[in-house]
Amino acid sequence: MESRFIEKLSPLKLTARQFGVLQYLEEHPHSSQKQVGEALQIDRTTMVSHIDYLEEIQYAQRVKNPKDRRSFVLKISKLGQEKLRLGRSHLENTEMDVLSGLTDKEQKELKSILLRVWSTIQGEEK
Repeated sequence: MESRFIEKLSPLKLTARQFGVLQYLEEHPHSSQKQVGEALQIDRTTMVSHIDYLEEIQYAQRVKNPKDRRSFVLKISKLGQEKLRLGRSHLENTEMDVLSGLTDKEQKELKSILLRVWSTIQGEEK
């Protein structure tokens, strides 16, 4: 599923990780690079690289922090929001294709199990 999704993101000029950064920025506007990196478990150097790239293609931007003019916060652009919507559509279509062999009940059960596993993994990493 991941490889299919990554293939669909390619025309949007995004990796799965950069897509995740945009999602985070939409859900948590005006976050710092450090906050995004910590939340998504991206090291500092890689995070800087992702934000530099997202700025270069005009999907996100660094803006002065209104609470502390010495720092910056991140903001998703309108273009970034459009690409995020397209990416979500690709993700939903990919999920539907991959899970099409399962009944609705089986799909719900699988998602529930995977969410519990993810929750366990997150609890162990803290």
